Amino acid sequence: MAATASHAQDADESPEAVPPVSTAPLADQYSAVLQEIADRRINIAQRDFYVRQQQAQIEELSAQIEAAADTDASQALLPMVREMVAEIEKVMVADLPFRVERRFTLLDVLREDLQGDNVAVGDAYRRAMELYGQEVNYGYQVGSYTGNNPIAERQGRRFQACQEDVDSALCDLNDEQRRALNSGAEITDLEDQLYDGNYIHFGRLALLYLERDSSEGYRFNQAGGEWEALSNAELLGLRQSVRIARGESAISTISAPIRIGEAGADAS
Repeated sequence: MAATASHAQDADESPEAVPPVSTAPLADQYSAVLQEIADRRINIAQRDFYVRQQQAQIEELSAQIEAAADTDASQALLPMVREMVAEIEKVMVADLPFRVERRFTLLDVLREDLQGDNVAVGDAYRRAMELYGQEVNYGYQVGSYTGNNPIAERQGRRFQACQEDVDSALCDLNDEQRRALNSGAEITDLEDQLYDGNYIHFGRLALLYLERDSSEGYRFNQAGGEWEALSNAELLGLRQSVRIARGESAISTISAPIRIGEAGADAS
C-alpha cells in the first residue's frame, strides 16, 4: 500500500498529471484585436483619401473664384449687387423698426464694402443673398428681444433706477447680476442687461412692446410712424405671447393685437 501511495504521489507531481491550459480563447481574442486594428487602419485610410479629395476640390473652386474675380463677367455683376443692396435698404427703411441695430449694421458694412476699389464680387454677392434671406425669414417669424421703452421720455428708466438704488423694485436685479456687483462689477457694466422690457414682432404684421413688469405696452402704428398705447385687454394676451416667443412657456396659440387697414380695425 505504501508503494502504491508513493507511486500515486509521484504521478500527481509529474508534468503529465497536470491538465494543459487551453490557449484558444486568448488566441481568438488576439486575432480579433488584430482584425479590429486592420479594419480601423483601412477606415482611416479611406477617410484620409476622402478628405484629400475634398481639399483638392476646395482648392480648385477657390482658384476658380479668384480667377473669375479678375474677369469682365465678374465685374459686370458688381452694379447688380449694388442695386440689390439698395433695394434691400429701401424695404428695410419702410419696414417695421424691429431689431434695427442688428439689421442695419449688416447692411451698412456691406454697403461700405461695395464702395471700395477692391471689391470681392463673389463674397459681396454671397453676403447680399444672406442679407436678403434674413429679411425674408423675418416675415415668417414671431420673434422677441429685449430693449428700452420706445417712448423717448421713458427710455432707460430701469437702468436709471438701478443707478439710484439697486434694491428698488424697478431695478429688479436677478441673483447673477447681484453676484456680479458683489464681485466688484459696477452697475454701468450691466447696462446692456438692464433693458426696460421686451419687443415682439409678428412677422411684418405687428411690432409691439411690453414693459418688463407688464404695466404698459405699445403697438407701432406704421401708417403714422408712432407708438400707440395698448389696452388692458391687449396687454393680457401680449404677456403670454412674449413668454412663448422667449421660450419661457409651452408653445400655444398666440394672440396678437394687429391693426388692419386704414380704418384702424383691430384683429387678433
